[in-house]
Amino acid sequence: MRAWAQYREDRAITLGASLVGAECAAERNAFLALLAHALPDRSGPLAQALTLVRRIAIRPLADEAAQSAAIVAASLPDLDAVRAALAVGSLPRAPLERLLALVERFRYSAGISGDALAATAQTPCWAINLAAVARPETLALGAIPLPCPGIVQRRLFRADRTSNERRTIARENLLAALHDATCDIAHGPRAAEAFVRAFPAQRSHSRLYPACLLLFALDALSPAGLARALPSTKAGAAKLLRQLESGGLARSQGPWAPFACAIRLPLTFPAWREEADIHA
Repeated sequence: MRAWAQYREDRAITLGASLVGAECAAERNAFLALLAHALPDRSGPLAQALTLVRRIAIRPLADEAAQSAAIVAASLPDLDAVRAALAVGSLPRAPLERLLALVERFRYSAGISGDALAATAQTPCWAINLAAVARPETLALGAIPLPCPGIVQRRLFRADRTSNERRTIARENLLAALHDATCDIAHGPRAAEAFVRAFPAQRSHSRLYPACLLLFALDALSPAGLARALPSTKAGAAKLLRQLESGGLARSQGPWAPFACAIRLPLTFPAWREEADIHA
């Protein structure tokens, strides 16, 4: 969900916050296709997650599918250019320096001379962030690279930034993205703990637990979507969602709206940001 939210921000998509809903289906499917294209391994966990999302998601109409194909076709050159740049051995190894060198390579590619904001209008910012999800090892983001969306923001491509300003902005972006990835790691076990507290006597083969984790991951889920994910009948999926609601883990939003996740797990690592050194 964070990767989708970042992609929407990077490409100024104002509708369709849900990854599996009917809104913004063309852009959503283009995002999924571009992310799949960037993956080095089409059989890994992230590829499997994309397959699951596609199964759950509401299918686009014919004209939306055509629009999605057009978005992908127009976007592939930028994505492939970023992938090619990351494959060059001359980029610095330190994460911050590597990111700055990558931004510098593309910073003026779509700008208009003399207009400080023009360089941000159409940038491969979204492609760099997709690479940070699909191929985190190419950005040297740790000994065990983890998908890390949001390492760069469009403002970093402004033509009127000094090198020191770009470094400060890039460092803050990178620290924030790594912090969010750390929170993601901690959130999964805490969501599992919340489920066990609410339903301590569940059988090991119960479908309630995977239903809870899917709802937590996607933030909102309809009975039809859950039925496609498990798979199960729509009536059976609705029953599971109502059980989660009875345990305080889901919230009904009305007869025609998907169920919302009611689990909120605030988490911060206040000392981590001050102690982090991403220059080395």
